[in-house]
Amino acid sequence: MTVTKESSQKIDSSPSLLTKIKPLAEPDSAARTWLYSGIFWMLVMMLIGIVEAIKLFAPEFLQGVPALAYGRLRPVHINLGVFGFMSMGYVGAAFYMVPRLTQNHIFSERLGSFTAWIWNFNLLSGCMAILMGFSTGKEYEEIPFPFNMLIGLLVIAIAGNLFSTISERREKRIYVSLWYILLAIIPFPIYYTLGNAHNFRGIEDAIINWFYSHNLFGIWLTALGLATIYYIVPKQVHKPLYSHTISFVGFWTLAAFYPWNGGHHVIWGPVPMWVMSASVTASIAMIVPTVATMVNFGGTAWGTWDVLKRDVSYRFSLLAYFCYVGASLWGSILAFMSLNAKLHFTNTTIAHVHLGFIGFGVSGLVAFIYFYLERSLKLKYSQTLAEWHFWLTTIGILGYTISMGINGWLEGTAWEAGMAAQATMLDRYPYHVARAISGIVLLLGQFIFVANVIKTVNYSEKSAPKQPKDSKTQEVAVQ
Repeated sequence: MTVTKESSQKIDSSPSLLTKIKPLAEPDSAARTWLYSGIFWMLVMMLIGIVEAIKLFAPEFLQGVPALAYGRLRPVHINLGVFGFMSMGYVGAAFYMVPRLTQNHIFSERLGSFTAWIWNFNLLSGCMAILMGFSTGKEYEEIPFPFNMLIGLLVIAIAGNLFSTISERREKRIYVSLWYILLAIIPFPIYYTLGNAHNFRGIEDAIINWFYSHNLFGIWLTALGLATIYYIVPKQVHKPLYSHTISFVGFWTLAAFYPWNGGHHVIWGPVPMWVMSASVTASIAMIVPTVATMVNFGGTAWGTWDVLKRDVSYRFSLLAYFCYVGASLWGSILAFMSLNAKLHFTNTTIAHVHLGFIGFGVSGLVAFIYFYLERSLKLKYSQTLAEWHFWLTTIGILGYTISMGINGWLEGTAWEAGMAAQATMLDRYPYHVARAISGIVLLLGQFIFVANVIKTVNYSEKSAPKQPKDSKTQEVAVQ
């Protein structure tokens, strides 16, 4: 598909087809439910993460409460991040983007809101079960039955809602964000069911587990995140995307290579050499979609310094872009077998994961929410609070990534020299403290963000005159 600047402007200036059909529910009600839920879980996830970080250098902290033991808090922290903050936030972004990219109302706003509330209660129940000791004990599969099964069923309901909207679209051209959304939701039931079936044993179970978990991060979360960034960046800079051709090169290579990356987590394990070789090859090949994304966003962002200075939302988009590129290239480099042997079981892997999870995930989501407030709701948030939010978030991400990167290098060097892990505990102590401080800085930034959002929305609801429901319209895609 090729969309020129002229055709992009034509779409932007055409009258909205969305206004010709009266929706059965308030437009964007589902998107708001998912988005606000994602914000809530983000704060809870980070708070638990800080407690974990403190326990790494002060293990007596909150000692004596079984539910607050590190081994129970960590899986809750992870699952709230994956299925709470990132999944709910970016599904909310999808519920916002799809009607604008298809010029058609969401098939069912009520179904979208209903699935969001069921998702919230199910996630809360699953995490409470983990805290009470009912975890399955398998990484990224800790949520026990029946709560894990319900997540898969809810994604099918979400997919049906979005598919029905896309199938009845009035805009026949499919922008790249829609491709990424479809990539996120189509294969999810397959690898999610496979990963949570618990029908495998031994090394087969480990291989399947990492196939599932890497698709969870790379296909489900990354695809939704990239769809969001691809949607908002051209609107933020008022320019068409640099190259739709390059965007599809990035899309298809991501879809082809990422599903097979999970095997690099079992390198040097008792697995067939072909599993390791295929995984390393796919991991290195991920440089292609990463570079494609880098060139595309770099070309779109070129010459937009004036927008960067005044628009905090755009600044967060670029922060998400840089963190995505950095985390992706870092992952490809860590897949080299010689380097993997030294660093895989160290905090370097933790630094790499959080650069993507916090750097790309948090930055991309808050960029979208600022965009949503300003461009769709026509609200003006506090620029001062947004500036504080941006710089605290940036400092938190850098502090966390650097401290854990150095920590992991010390661990790997000691491991390579044949030293026991205890030999470097005192050397690593200050970096664990730095990790906790970085987490606190990051959380403080997000509290400022939430306060800004609440203040903006509440003020608008009190000051805005009431309008008839029929006067509400939806925005047309500027793609």
